[in-house]
Amino acid sequence: MWDWWNRKDYSCSSLYNRISHQYNARCFIDGVSKIYKDCGTSGVIKELLGQTLNERNLQIYNFCDAENLMRRRLRCVRTLIVLDNVDELNHREKLVVNPEWLAAGSRVIITSRNKHVLKELGATTVYNVQLLNDANSLKLFCQKAFKSDQIVEGYGDLTHAVLRYANKLPLAIKVLGSFLFGKSVSEWRSALVRLKENPNNDILDVLQISYDRLEDSEKQIFLDIACFFNGLEESFVKKVLDFRGFHPEIGLRVLVDKSLIEISYRTIQMHDLLKVLGRKIVKGKSPKEPEKWSRLWLRKDLYNMSKGKVTKFF
Repeated sequence: MWDWWNRKDYSCSSLYNRISHQYNARCFIDGVSKIYKDCGTSGVIKELLGQTLNERNLQIYNFCDAENLMRRRLRCVRTLIVLDNVDELNHREKLVVNPEWLAAGSRVIITSRNKHVLKELGATTVYNVQLLNDANSLKLFCQKAFKSDQIVEGYGDLTHAVLRYANKLPLAIKVLGSFLFGKSVSEWRSALVRLKENPNNDILDVLQISYDRLEDSEKQIFLDIACFFNGLEESFVKKVLDFRGFHPEIGLRVLVDKSLIEISYRTIQMHDLLKVLGRKIVKGKSPKEPEKWSRLWLRKDLYNMSKGKVTKFF
């Protein structure tokens, strides 16, 4: 069986831990994109074969060597291979394992932020990992923030405030819970105020990976949605983006495929933290100087700008 996931969180390792004992050979490569960038194709291949064959000193000189080795050693072994975060199309030619190389009952799971990559890989099953529900969001946060399944007395209101900020995104819940662990109530309050003014960089840095891989026109669409169009009707947004010359049909499809937006009931939806990321990118290195931003979305900033430059309008 071959599974291909469009990922929105970091739960793939949990799945691997639950099912890996059912296989004779197993492999979990976390962050394939980073390994590919740092070590090239050979680095990923060596890691894959090193884990599945339990050998760390393999001499692999090219993809043909890897293919032949896999055919000989794994064709009679029930194997689980998880390749996490395969987000570039040029990975696919040398990372996809031919099912004919492995024994019956083997499974390969590939996760990606980009649904188009999964389509190019020939996915037969695509699973979109959903955001957590309220109960699981609370449970995950408590495990990270309190090392318990229950909210510690005195932290109830603060816990729910943090969860509203994270908005069911597992990455944000994990990062914030770990950060707040062991801190006092006053420190939690201070952290919440700071988060509203300066979002957590550990979260935004991960989210920005998908943004950085967009084409220029797609980046502009992302920023427009983050600043102006989140929650608005798809047809209206398309008209505005088309007027701006951004080719919205293909641009919006790319953002959907990369899990940067959703289109539900003909409405554009962007997660709150992605909206925060977009606005932070617009502010750039001048967060206190709106006159340097490419977009203004608050009435007070627009008013101050027009007031300060009124002589230029007449």
